[in-house]
Amino acid sequence: MKNLSIKKTNRFTISQIKKGMKIKLKKTMTKKYFLKSIKLLNDTAPIHTSNKWARRLGMEKKIFPGLAVVSVFSKLIGMYLPGKNAVIMNINFSFRKPVFLNDKLTYECEVYKVLRTFKLVMLKLSVLKKNYKIIDGECKCKLLAMNE
Repeated sequence: MKNLSIKKTNRFTISQIKKGMKIKLKKTMTKKYFLKSIKLLNDTAPIHTSNKWARRLGMEKKIFPGLAVVSVFSKLIGMYLPGKNAVIMNINFSFRKPVFLNDKLTYECEVYKVLRTFKLVMLKLSVLKKNYKIIDGECKCKLLAMNE
């Protein structure tokens, strides 16, 4: 199935959602995004703010907060797939590798199951760095009632 566009927001109904629908977004983890994330999350743990501390813990340098990295999925899910009618009911992630400043990431969101009776959409979530999956997850969304 063809990837959806991120040029406009979507408002899919449950009858329009199909298994295999997919959206991708590329994002660079900039210093500006890092500083905004630290402030918003109020997470000044030394593993995020000190290269020296991060090296003590076996990292090559300070790492991005995990919630800052995966927060991009809120945009993908709420604006594009399933879109404006969706609310997240459940979401989980497995972090395989850390994310560093200036990493170029690709976010993928794909429908793997649709439960039309309950208006539920199940999504596979992935974050890739250099085509290697560094984070994977799943999400259950509910599509709120709309006149179809």
